[in-house]
Amino acid sequence: MNTITEEYISITISKIATANNIKDCCYVKQNFETIGQNYFGIIIPVVIHGISSTKEEKISLNLVLKLAPPDEQYRVSDAVTHMFAREIFVYDVMLKKYEEIQCNFPEKSKYVIPYCYYVCKEYCNEVIAMQDMCSDMYKPYTHQRFLDVDHITISLRSLAKLHGLSFILKYQNIKLYEEISKVCVPLTEVAYKRYIDITKDRLCKALEKFENTEYVPLLNYLKLNCSTIFTEAINKVGETCICHGDMWKENVLFKYEGNTPISACLIDYQASRLSSPAFDTLYLIISSTSTHLRQKHYYSLLDLYYQAFEQTLAEAGLVSHNVYSRELFNKDLNVIWPACFIMANTALWLSSGLQEEGHVRSKQILENEEDKNKAVTEYKTIIKVILDDFSTYGYRLPEGL
Repeated sequence: MNTITEEYISITISKIATANNIKDCCYVKQNFETIGQNYFGIIIPVVIHGISSTKEEKISLNLVLKLAPPDEQYRVSDAVTHMFAREIFVYDVMLKKYEEIQCNFPEKSKYVIPYCYYVCKEYCNEVIAMQDMCSDMYKPYTHQRFLDVDHITISLRSLAKLHGLSFILKYQNIKLYEEISKVCVPLTEVAYKRYIDITKDRLCKALEKFENTEYVPLLNYLKLNCSTIFTEAINKVGETCICHGDMWKENVLFKYEGNTPISACLIDYQASRLSSPAFDTLYLIISSTSTHLRQKHYYSLLDLYYQAFEQTLAEAGLVSHNVYSRELFNKDLNVIWPACFIMANTALWLSSGLQEEGHVRSKQILENEEDKNKAVTEYKTIIKVILDDFSTYGYRLPEGL
């Protein structure tokens, strides 16, 4: 996907400089060998140096450029086009409005939002230039596969603030909320047929790995009813808001005092959509924590999420029980867990290095059969304990299973 040239970057930087009233501009970037890359675009950190044309003083901006591939061969099924359009809209419209909403909030109550300096919506030239949060001492969690209790706590509090801001916007500006909802549409087969087909395929792969086990009936049920399950996750829940949509540890940056995380910044809004807050919350917990941590802290994690959600609403004078009660939240967890698991299975198959074909493949390359067998064993263990944990929580199973 790396078709980004130096000329393309230079032209983009010039546009960013013009949009931000910077003259005599130059920039420094990392070498291409160290540029981060996600599945649907290329990430380039840069520092722009120049002179402010309004204040006539030196200025430096630490940015992250998120660039869509300019080559049309990477526009298979329009997935990249739709995801960039959605994320551009989120940064350019939704998050800017959230900044306004929380301008008078206490600092500790604010949702951390990277500043957006520039967007380009032009087809095959899509760009988002946002604040590089690493320059403000935020960094990804790379210690181990799953978050510890301190990191999941901070992550859930940040997620609760995001959800709270969505409900506040709904109460304060329903017209804008409805406009956002038309862009960040729910995850259903109508809007996301290709993704639903992918989730079915990954359930087929799970069935192969779990052959002759007690998990086959449930996995087969989920495969056969996949589309309906996602529809129910939006139509049968008590409330919805604009959710992150891909809420797991890889999309969270942390700021520290010593070794203790004190703040979190959520990133990558390409999958933002109308959904139940319970979906984001449960997905984050099951995809980003170990079963050992969940066995000890699951219910207390739900408590702290809801307390943070409650506090965010209170900053705007809203009462959580009237907006989205804890009782509804608990009921929604029981409704959305099958869809949440299907999505987690898809992501975990990919992140385990097991997806070797297709347009979106695992970044981790497994060199030999030993590595592949080890990855399969680890994947099966994670999936098994997630299903076992759902049963422990008392979430209802389909009749006959």
